[in-house]
Amino acid sequence: MTTSDPDLSGLETDVCVVGGGATALYGALLCARAGRSVVLVSPEPGFEAAGAGISPLLAPPTLGLLAASGIDEQLVAAGRKVLGVDDHGSTGMLSSWRYADHAGIARPYGLTVPTGTTVQALLAELRAQPGATVLTGEGVVSVEQDGQRVLLGFGRTVEQDGGVPARRRIAARYAVAADGRQSALRELVGVRLEVSAFDRPAWLLVAPDVPGRESVLLVRHRAPRALFTIPTPGPSSAIVWSPDKDQEEQLEQGGPAALAEQIKEVDPELSEWLGTVGGRTSPVMRLGFSLWRAPSWRVGRVLLVGESVHGLHTLGGQGLNQSLQGAASAARAIDAALASGDPAAIEEYERVRRPHVERLQDLQWNLQALGYGTAPAVKGAHEDFIDVMTALPAELVAQLAGGDGRP
Repeated sequence: MTTSDPDLSGLETDVCVVGGGATALYGALLCARAGRSVVLVSPEPGFEAAGAGISPLLAPPTLGLLAASGIDEQLVAAGRKVLGVDDHGSTGMLSSWRYADHAGIARPYGLTVPTGTTVQALLAELRAQPGATVLTGEGVVSVEQDGQRVLLGFGRTVEQDGGVPARRRIAARYAVAADGRQSALRELVGVRLEVSAFDRPAWLLVAPDVPGRESVLLVRHRAPRALFTIPTPGPSSAIVWSPDKDQEEQLEQGGPAALAEQIKEVDPELSEWLGTVGGRTSPVMRLGFSLWRAPSWRVGRVLLVGESVHGLHTLGGQGLNQSLQGAASAARAIDAALASGDPAAIEEYERVRRPHVERLQDLQWNLQALGYGTAPAVKGAHEDFIDVMTALPAELVAQLAGGDGRP
């Protein structure tokens, strides 16, 4: 391989991971713990602070993987345990289940944790690995590859030294794009996302918990209206409301008071509570949702991971879970390819994970609670997701065999 840019200063490594979020950090950590040299390059000048960010749900299968990485205490201390799901329809309870009811489960609870806390815990573990290098403020600007390695060119995203951008070259045996939906590395290797937007938005409000309520995901679906309440650290709850179409403009103008009024028929207790804590809630935020897929999860020696290759609706909390599990699968496949000297080993990453993720996407796309349909709900919104919220499929378990935090 040759390069025409003499200004690039070089590093050589087994694996180069591009991205600065939890998915990138976790994938890099697993590669380093397998004994591989790793360079993680984040385009941002720093990493999200502990306690910052949203608090997505980490399901028991993911918690089991992360615990093996040595960050269990930090996550539990900063997080909120979620015990299960209650799904209500217009005629009463549609489904109710608890994690503890499932035999052999990694944890008897899910955990909502600030993304910054997960990032900082993984970053500390990665920096402690002797074969790991962490670089920040550098965006990938070029990619070349041959049968032996990937050559990545980076430019500083923050100007230094009198305004002259620094330049860097990294030669890696494999590269991982874990830099999100707007992935620069994915774009450079020519992969374009296929995006499908849900036609129904929702409105988000974060408020203190209603006193005495159990810490469960709570759904009240009175078609076409749907209300989702997710326990978060605080203790507080993320309230996600999908109203009738003719109520949407009122939410844009009326804020928390309008939301409280609209949910009165669906959840009168919560509506009354919001009226008493009006000064302690967040503003109302409009949310749009979409799914996205890529036609390929790999181009040569570049693997695409997490939101760089797939996106899910927030229902079921599977976005971050599937991204972190995918990082583990990719790290496992890369380690197998490096150990055997056979690049074909990395094909297992896409072969095993892709059907699993796309099945989840298909389930979400056809879910009644996420559309404007007016027919009464006949089953809980989370029923099709119980298996992935409680356990890993057998083939993924086999792919991730090792159980000690190493891929």
